Amino acid sequence: MPLAQGFYFFLSYARREDRQDAFVSRFHADLLAELQAKGADCEGQPAFRDLEQIRMGTDWEKAIGDAVGNCRAMVALCSPGYVNSPYCGKEWTVFQDRLTRFRHDTDIDAPSLIPVRWRPVRGALPPEMSRYQYTERGMDLRTREEYAERGLMHIMRTDPAGATYRTIVSVIADAVRRAAERYRLPRLSPDLRTVRNAFEGHEVGEHLGSETGSVRVFVAAGTVAAPPEGRRNSQYYGRSPYDWAPYHPPVHPTAAFRAQQVINDSRCMAHLDEVGDDLVRKLEEGLRNRETSVLLIDAWAARREPYRTVLAAFDQQNHPVTGVLVPCHETDEESHADTLWHDLSQVFQRNWMRRNDAWDPLFRVRVDKGHFDDKLSVMVTVAQNRLAERADPVVLPEGPAAPPLPALGVPARPPMVCDEPDDLPEAYLTDG
Repeated sequence: MPLAQGFYFFLSYARREDRQDAFVSRFHADLLAELQAKGADCEGQPAFRDLEQIRMGTDWEKAIGDAVGNCRAMVALCSPGYVNSPYCGKEWTVFQDRLTRFRHDTDIDAPSLIPVRWRPVRGALPPEMSRYQYTERGMDLRTREEYAERGLMHIMRTDPAGATYRTIVSVIADAVRRAAERYRLPRLSPDLRTVRNAFEGHEVGEHLGSETGSVRVFVAAGTVAAPPEGRRNSQYYGRSPYDWAPYHPPVHPTAAFRAQQVINDSRCMAHLDEVGDDLVRKLEEGLRNRETSVLLIDAWAARREPYRTVLAAFDQQNHPVTGVLVPCHETDEESHADTLWHDLSQVFQRNWMRRNDAWDPLFRVRVDKGHFDDKLSVMVTVAQNRLAERADPVVLPEGPAAPPLPALGVPARPPMVCDEPDDLPEAYLTDG
C-alpha cells in the first residue's frame, strides 16, 4: 500500500486478545460492511488490520508504523489488555502526535481517534486515554448504559445480531466516516522501536468477570486452499480452519465463533486452537491446568492427513473431560454419504460405539444447526462437572498441636463447720 494513499482507518487492539477470541475479526468485518452500506469508499482506501495486511517476512514494525502514520482515522479497542500492551501505547502516541500537529496547523480538534469500549477497564484510565470520550453519539440511554457496563465484546458474545450490537457498530461507523472524509491529518513515518508508550507506568488489572472455567476448542477442518479430499463443494471453507462454516448458508457465525459464544454463555472462558500433532500432549497439559476441551471436527477433513493419525491416537486414550462434536448440515447432500461416516468410524474406533449416547453426551456426530448450541452446552457442563469430580482433596499443612478441649469443671464442696452432729444436712445423715 503506497503511503500517498493511506488507509481509511487503522484498527488498534491488543493482539493477544484476538488470539483468544474471534470477536475482533467479526467486529472488523461488521464495521467494514456498515461503512460500505453508508457509502464509504473502503475499497479504494481499505482499512488496516495487521493480520490481513502484513505478509510473512515483512518488517511488521515498519508496516504498522507506516499504517498508523498515514491512516485517516484510528479505532482503538480499549480494554485492560490494550492499556497493558506497549505496542498499543506506541500506536496511540503516533496517532495522537498527528492530531497535535493538525491542531497546531489548523486550530481544529479532529475527532479522528475513536476509542471503543471493548472490555471494561476498572479503575482510573491512563491520562493520555482519559482525555478522549468514548463514541456514544446516537445511542439511547439504555444502549449507553449497557455499553458502558459490559463492553462491546460481551454484547457481541451474547447477541451478535441483536439491536444493541448493531446500533453501536452503526454509531462507530458514523464516527469513522466523519473523521476519514472531513479531515486530512499530517502524515508520519515513525520508527516504533523508538516511539514512547503513551501508557507507560500505568497498568490496570484484568477484569475476570464471572467465568467459572476454561475450555479450549480445538478445530480440525479444511480450508479453501487445501479442501478435504473428495469434497466437491468448497463454499463451506475459508482461509483457515477457524473460518470453517459447516451450516448453510456458509457465513458467520463460523463453527469456531459460534462455539465460543455458547461456551461464554455457559460462564466459561473459551480459547481457540487447531488440532495438531501435539493434540494429546495439550489435552494432558490442559487437564493438569484444570481445563476442559472440545474438538470441533470436520468429518471430511478427519478422514485424511494431517488430522487422521492425530485423531486416531486421541481415540485410543481416555480423555474424560474432552468432548467431540461433528456438525452436519441437513441439505448438504455430500455429507450424508454412508462412506463418509464409515470412514469417520474407522478414525474413532473406540469412541464410535458411544456416539450420541443419551447417558454420555461427550461424543456427538451429525449434529445439525438447530441442535448445535444445546449439544455443545451440555457437553461443556458435563465436562466441567467431571473435572470437578476428579479434583484432588486439599490437604492442609501440618501445624501446632491443638489445645485440649474445654471440660466442664465442678467446684469443690466448701468445708462445713458443725458444732453438733445434728447440724449436718439430712442427706449426709441418710447416706451414713
